[in-house]
Amino acid sequence: MFKGMNEVDKLALIGGFRAFGSSIIWPFMGFALYKVYGFSLTYVSLFYLIQAFVSVIASISGGIMTDYFGRKRMIIISIVMSSVALFIAYIINLPIPVACLILIQSYFSSIYNVSTTTIVGDMFKSSENLVKAFSRQRVGINAGWALGPLIGGYVFSTYGFRLLLLISSLLILISIPLIRLLPEFKGKSSVLDFSVSREFIIFLIPTFLTFVIIGQLGFGILTYYTSILDFTEFQVGILFAINGVMIVFLQDLMGRIINKRIKLISLGMVIYGLGYLGIALVTNFYLASVDIAVITLAEMIVTPLSQTLANSLASQKTRGKQIGLYSMVTGIGRIVGSSLISELMNYYLYTPLILWGVISSFGFISACLYYIFLRKLKSIL
Repeated sequence: MFKGMNEVDKLALIGGFRAFGSSIIWPFMGFALYKVYGFSLTYVSLFYLIQAFVSVIASISGGIMTDYFGRKRMIIISIVMSSVALFIAYIINLPIPVACLILIQSYFSSIYNVSTTTIVGDMFKSSENLVKAFSRQRVGINAGWALGPLIGGYVFSTYGFRLLLLISSLLILISIPLIRLLPEFKGKSSVLDFSVSREFIIFLIPTFLTFVIIGQLGFGILTYYTSILDFTEFQVGILFAINGVMIVFLQDLMGRIINKRIKLISLGMVIYGLGYLGIALVTNFYLASVDIAVITLAEMIVTPLSQTLANSLASQKTRGKQIGLYSMVTGIGRIVGSSLISELMNYYLYTPLILWGVISSFGFISACLYYIFLRKLKSIL
C-alpha cells in the first residue's frame, strides 16, 4: 500500500503518525507533574533542567549511533523504547517513577529527532529541496499535532493523565511498518570524528535562542492560560489544534514562498517575538486564537529554514553527529524555555507584560543574530 509513495510523502506520513502519538501527551507532561502528581513549580522547573541534561546526552550519543548503526535502525529503536517507557509509567503511576520514565522516553525521543532530521539531509541535497522536504514533513507532523492535543486535552479533562500514558505508548508504534520502507544511510567517519565548521557553531547561537521561545508552545502557554484566564485544558488543546491545522493546510504554500529565501528566518523570529509579547494582551479565548495564529505563522517560516540551514552546513560523513549537536541545542533551548517560564511564573505570573516581555526578547535578539550571520554566509543563500 505504501510502496508507491515518494520519499517525501513517506516522511510526512511517518511524522504524522509519530506526532499524533506523542502530541496526545507531550503538551500536558509538565502540567500533569504540577497538577496531578503534586510537583511545585520549582520542581517542575528542576524536572525540565534535568530533561535538558538528558537531551544533551541523547543528542550526542544519538548522533554517534545514527552514524554508526544507520538512520532507519535508530528511528525504529527509539520508537520502540519510547513506547516501553510510557507503558511502564502507565502501570506504575507514581510521581517519581513517572517523572523518571518520562525522562527515559525523552532520551529516546531526542534520538528519534536526530535520526529523522539526518535522514532528510541524506535524501535531499540542495537547500531548495531541503526546504520543500522539511515543509512537507511538517505537514504530516502537524496533522498529528492538530488532532493529538485536542484528544489529549479531552482525555486529560475527562479521564485523567494516566490513560494518556497508555494511549501514547500504543499510538507511537503505528509508524514502524512505514519506516521499514525507507532507505538506510550511515555516516562515513570514525565514531570519534566530531569535526564541525566554524559557521555551524556560530549558527547554533541564534538557534538556541530560537528554541527557547519555541519551547513555550506547551507548558508555558498551558499553565498561563489555565491559571490566569481560567481556560480549561480542552480549550488550550483547541489552541494547539489551531496551530496544527494551520500548518497542515498552509505549510506547503509557505514552503514555496520561503524557498530560496533563507534570510526570512530573521523576519520569522520578529513575528515570534511579537506573537509571544501579544499573550500579555490576551483577555479571552478569541484573542488567544488570533495570537496562536501569529505564533504559528512564525513557526511555519522559522522551523523548516532552521532545519535546512543545519543540514546545509553539515557534511555528509559526519551528518549524524552534527545534526545530533543541532538537536542537542534545540532540545536544550526548548527545555530551558519551559524551565525559564516556570521560574518566571513564581514571580511574574500576575505581571504578564514582564513575563512575556522577557520571553519575547529571545525572538528579537535571535532575529538580529540570524541577520548578521546570514549577511556573511553567501554559499547557501
